[in-house]
Amino acid sequence: MNLDVGRSLLRGSVWMLAMRWGIRGLGLLNTFVLARLLAPQDFGLVAMAMVVGGFIEVLGQTGQQLALIRLPAPTRADYDSVWTLDILVAVALTLLQCAVAPLAPLYFNEPRAAGLIAVLALRTLIGGFENVGVVAFRKELDFRRDFQFQVLQRLATIAVTIGLAVWLRDERALVGGILAGKALSVALSYALHPYRPRLCVTRIPALLAFSGWMLAVHIAQYVQDRADEFVVGGFASAAAMGSYSVASDVATAPTVEVVLPVTRALFPVFARIGADTAAVRAAYLDVFSAACMVSVATGLGMALVAEDFVRLALGPAWLESVPLVRVLAIAGGLYGVMQNGIPVLGATGHARLSARITASRAAATVLALLAAAAIWGSTWAVALARTVVTAAFVPGIYLALSRVLPVTPRDLLLRAWRPAAAGALMAGVVLSVHAAAPAQPALRLAIDVGAGALAYAGGIALLWLLQGRPDGLEAALLRGLRRG
Repeated sequence: MNLDVGRSLLRGSVWMLAMRWGIRGLGLLNTFVLARLLAPQDFGLVAMAMVVGGFIEVLGQTGQQLALIRLPAPTRADYDSVWTLDILVAVALTLLQCAVAPLAPLYFNEPRAAGLIAVLALRTLIGGFENVGVVAFRKELDFRRDFQFQVLQRLATIAVTIGLAVWLRDERALVGGILAGKALSVALSYALHPYRPRLCVTRIPALLAFSGWMLAVHIAQYVQDRADEFVVGGFASAAAMGSYSVASDVATAPTVEVVLPVTRALFPVFARIGADTAAVRAAYLDVFSAACMVSVATGLGMALVAEDFVRLALGPAWLESVPLVRVLAIAGGLYGVMQNGIPVLGATGHARLSARITASRAAATVLALLAAAAIWGSTWAVALARTVVTAAFVPGIYLALSRVLPVTPRDLLLRAWRPAAAGALMAGVVLSVHAAAPAQPALRLAIDVGAGALAYAGGIALLWLLQGRPDGLEAALLRGLRRG
């Protein structure tokens, strides 16, 4: 890999990891505190509103900001046109959410959902005025300032939400925190970047030429990621919806919050090196190796320790979500292995293929979820259906990827088999240790995590040595340790 490219990818990935883990660490702390102040039905009511509002919001994610990143030398007219388009879209989507809100109780069978959707529509309107100048953080690979922007707004949001939860003790605290967070985000965008946008429409047609396929990707991605919550809301109570939503967040966080930061850094880096096939191949295989190692460890690891983790982190009131956490953690691990290929396709000029893959996965997910809900009518069946569909699409996505990028299925398998084998070893060790550990959740959780981590890391290292120390992520980590 070109040294400058490798450094850019590593630096970007490190900052994105720091940002996502900072945000997710704060978010999980926020969830753990709120879970003891609010009831599952409070989370469920807001989850219903967010699923509807989020789906409408995604209609505005036409990729215009990504178009700025791909342009080699964007002008002020480009930046201002993106900002103007963001405002126009935000106004239209806010009105659409308000129009749809009265219909929501017909599906969710929850009258309060309508009011929450209408109030949370303000989040979309406020967000449309965010300073477009902050896109330059990613375009210029200034991930340190992007980190600062994201973490500061999260800190302020959490402080407001927890304060409201202590005072109100119901779903109004979550709603207030969401709106305050968006308003603070917009204010910070102007405080942290000196660019001051103006209304301009001259470049909107050119930006939309790229954005069309990216909109399809974003819509399909949102459907794939949130369709399970929408389906659950159609047949389950607000409390069951809350349990499912929190279980999904907790189960997938360890994986998603490591893998997605890297994919966020991938787009601007691969947009720069798209013509250098050797650099693309080397950079992507390193990313894929890391995604496999992390996803197996975190996804399988969370599934193995779900009961003690939920008991300690959320409290006894949430123990019914343990089976959901186990299944959804596996889904999160599979998602982490699969997802990193999608932004690479878009960044290297294959947005149309990226849209087709994501749309087909979303369609299959929706059909499977609806079937599970109709046949079994349980939240656990919906979670299992999500996991099965994700697993089914992993090989297909990488087969498609190998046809347009300079990587082969054999390249991918050579980097995936060691994490898979080490994961099986980890599962055996944790299950054995768990059975013999003291019946004290905190101590048992610490023992399980420690034993699992040692087994997994040892398994990876041993298999690498037995394979003859091939070049790859393990070799790069070893060189880094030696230099350190």
